[in-house]
Amino acid sequence: MLGKWKRRAEEELRDEWIRGVVRGLEELSDGTARKVLKACGESCAKSWVNTYSCNPEFYDVDSWIKLVNEMEPGVRNVGREDNIIVYELKPGKCVCPLVTGGIIKPSRKLCLACASNFFEYLFGKVAEKPVKAELVESYATGADKCVFKVHL
Repeated sequence: MLGKWKRRAEEELRDEWIRGVVRGLEELSDGTARKVLKACGESCAKSWVNTYSCNPEFYDVDSWIKLVNEMEPGVRNVGREDNIIVYELKPGKCVCPLVTGGIIKPSRKLCLACASNFFEYLFGKVAEKPVKAELVESYATGADKCVFKVHL
């Protein structure tokens, strides 16, 4: 009984700790928030790669875009024009595991900081160079989809 209570208390502490970090992000500049969540976005991207069993290091930019578009037709629309990739994600709701798990609510700052780092990690691997991702719109900003631009 004590072990079960302790595990539940640890889960509640973890969840509240995460909520506190997300609340604290709102007080940071966008650039600082991105630095704080760089490792988080990269960890999420690595988890996504493991879930889908696809290693971005085995693809170039165009073949990666083709693969991603084929994964869940209608959910993602990824296109490229010269050195700019537009990544639209439209599953009907936020797909952040912290949001879907009920730990936090969607936040523009979280999308800007964590998800941008997610895309920079993935597209940096396929481009084999540093890239820059930016949030265009998201469910957290009231849009009906999430859109990011990745500058190669």
